[in-house]
Amino acid sequence: MNNSQKTFLFCTALVVFAVVTRIVSIENEWFNFASLGAISLFSGVVFKNKPYAILLPLVAFLVSDVYVELTKGYGFYGVSQFFVYGSMLLIVLLGSLMKRVSALNVLGFSVAGSVLFFLLTNFGTWFAGYFASAQMPALYPMTFSGLMTCMEMGIPFYRNTLISDMLFSGVLFGAYALFTSVYKSNTVSATAN
Repeated sequence: MNNSQKTFLFCTALVVFAVVTRIVSIENEWFNFASLGAISLFSGVVFKNKPYAILLPLVAFLVSDVYVELTKGYGFYGVSQFFVYGSMLLIVLLGSLMKRVSALNVLGFSVAGSVLFFLLTNFGTWFAGYFASAQMPALYPMTFSGLMTCMEMGIPFYRNTLISDMLFSGVLFGAYALFTSVYKSNTVSATAN
């Protein structure tokens, strides 16, 4: 198996992992507890400047949104969804800025990604009020006070975002470090023989 096939397989496994964790969280009503933020950060760090760094989280989000649409009827919910997808892209870009992978950097960047997601998606929820319709009414007044209320109402969801981003970032970066160290030691021992 060549390197591009290994990369494709690895990316496919990450997409499946992200989709499954998001579906499990939605089915159990653990809102915002999923691996998508962590996978976006991981993609930005590991696949710097590669198209699949951006595609990986977007495909995972899109597939899980299709599932939610087919099973629950609300997978596609309007203007604010663009802010969700945009936040994933920004978290990928944030990850590409990580110079060295360390436990402290992963923790700091995952917290920064969570904050970015919180601010951008809650702003998007408020901003969607400018495009209100009978099917999708404005949730908050289109004032600064309405924006602050929207941010405040998002705080309970932020807890799950923060916890899952830190947890899944630790799992992804830890598993990747283990994989690369085992792969390198196997390559060194195979070369020595």
